[in-house]
Amino acid sequence: MLAGLAVLLVPEPAWAWGPGMHILVGTELLGALALFPTAIAEILRWYPLDFLYGSIAADITFGKKYAPVGRNCHHWHVGEELFEAADTDATRACALGYLTHLAGDTIAHNYFLPRKLLTSANTQAIGHSYWEHRMDIHLGQAYLRAAFHLLQDFDHAHNDRLMDRVLDRTVFSFQTNRLIFKGMITLADHDGWRAMFDRVLDYSRWDVDDGEVATWLRYTFDFAADYLINRKESAAAFLDPTGERALGNAKMLNRTHGGRKTSRQDELESLADEWFGSPEEFPGWWEKRLAAEGMWIDLVHLKAILMRPKHSVLMRRAKNGVGMIRKKVPLQG
Repeated sequence: MLAGLAVLLVPEPAWAWGPGMHILVGTELLGALALFPTAIAEILRWYPLDFLYGSIAADITFGKKYAPVGRNCHHWHVGEELFEAADTDATRACALGYLTHLAGDTIAHNYFLPRKLLTSANTQAIGHSYWEHRMDIHLGQAYLRAAFHLLQDFDHAHNDRLMDRVLDRTVFSFQTNRLIFKGMITLADHDGWRAMFDRVLDYSRWDVDDGEVATWLRYTFDFAADYLINRKESAAAFLDPTGERALGNAKMLNRTHGGRKTSRQDELESLADEWFGSPEEFPGWWEKRLAAEGMWIDLVHLKAILMRPKHSVLMRRAKNGVGMIRKKVPLQG
């Protein structure tokens, strides 16, 4: 109920990439530790669940536009303040996950969402939430379920205290925001919600294909990895994670072109290419991850921890870190 109330009271996108995409990108980053500076790789190796929690927890705060001026939780300096305030490796891992979330959102908010909002402008009721959830559905239910288990079955009080201390209050307190966020993740993983959204998809002509999803995943991984490697000199650091200007331009173009019944789809596609094409700078870490030698997370065990969190042996492994083997396995089923 609180989740639904938040959506009604706070008219803004619930998140940029959905939690499924952030979990997927996070696990891919954990499978490529050899790319990163040793100090960062060691933190992520021993605290992968804190890192993944941070990668979705950046969307806990609702009503971001009601934050004090300059204190939007999706601003880079706020994310870096979170990292500076972290006083344990576990909370540092969470803050690093938070920062990779912001890096991923530079792609979602400056390219993917503005483009989709413009090209689907002639169709009513196709907005942020549709495209965000559309991507998560295409990725598969396993990633949403992993996000649910991560929130439901593990103690993140230490990370929550850090965020409560650093992030400014908006419409709700941090604890209320977390409760709403947990409810939204639960709703997204609910069979009834999936069935309802499946019916929406049956009647929608707007889709994303495998090739398009792979492209956006590649961009998102690239910018997230680049931020962990190059921080303020990274490609993502020069973009706004909120995408305020890009989304504003999409709305302006919608008013001037999308609302006209005479606007052809090819005209909207051309406008989208002109305004929201693809990132000019492309770091290339997605390809390099396959050739990197060195430290790897055991993603087999990480998957088992996320999908069967109440298994006592796996819980002990989760508390003691995840060992290193050079094998990467995607979440499935």
